[in-house]
Amino acid sequence: MRCGICTTDVKPASADVIFRKIRGWGFECVQFSFVSVIESNFIEDGRIEIPWSVSAAAIDAIIRASEKYGLSIEAVNGTYNMAHPEKNVRDEGAARFVGFAEAAKALGAKYITLCSGSRNRANLWGYSPENNTADAWRDMADSMKRVVDIAEKLDMTLAIESEAGNIISTPEKARQIMDEIGSPRLKMIIDFANLFHAGEAYRENVRPTIKHAIDVFGHDIVIAHGKDIKEGDGIEFTGTGEGIVDFAYCAKLLNDIGYGGDMFLHGIYDEEKMVSAREHWLNAEKEALSI
Repeated sequence: MRCGICTTDVKPASADVIFRKIRGWGFECVQFSFVSVIESNFIEDGRIEIPWSVSAAAIDAIIRASEKYGLSIEAVNGTYNMAHPEKNVRDEGAARFVGFAEAAKALGAKYITLCSGSRNRANLWGYSPENNTADAWRDMADSMKRVVDIAEKLDMTLAIESEAGNIISTPEKARQIMDEIGSPRLKMIIDFANLFHAGEAYRENVRPTIKHAIDVFGHDIVIAHGKDIKEGDGIEFTGTGEGIVDFAYCAKLLNDIGYGGDMFLHGIYDEEKMVSAREHWLNAEKEALSI
């Protein structure tokens, strides 16, 4: 599989600068966010991370940079709070998604990534004790159906992930929403660090946790995230290779199920560590062959 990176790991700049840097670090593809490039003229607000629209000039600049540096845009972030307690926020997210999805398609992306959201009013990734309520699930599922309908019309595939702070907080809940929606346009992201809840991030739990998730997700995995997590009682994410995730084991299990997608490193946020993070993943791939 190719090794890519999420553009959100890089400080926002022009499309040319972003893609030049990423190519210079040796990456081959990207999961893209419109927040990353100044041409988008967009700043996220913690509730909705997609713009109302993207200008033709911005689309052209992004495509030119992608082609110039030989970096394919495989996925685009389409995240907004699908479970926000205020209906007007959920409605605005869905309304923005229409034009956003068209922009993602124009970039040639195969996938749009989603966040199932949270009852947290300020942060779509932030935990809320109300996340496990039936009302929260219903609102999230209704939002999911709306964006799936949009994706079906555009011939795009959506991808969700399990995240401890969100409504979909376990592999089982991810499988539940996929079964409930019942559309081949809804698939899975496996983010290895996001699989751990508070009190679970210990080395003895790493392989069982990863194996369980891949067993549940199976062939519905279309995107893999190489994020890492530090050992301890809390949830503290870190750059690839700086935590407890056994990436060689991850690579082995992905190979075992015939995963045909790419690995997008995530959570690095330090330009001085990009090359070493990529090398860590490449070494893990080699090590996987002997497990």
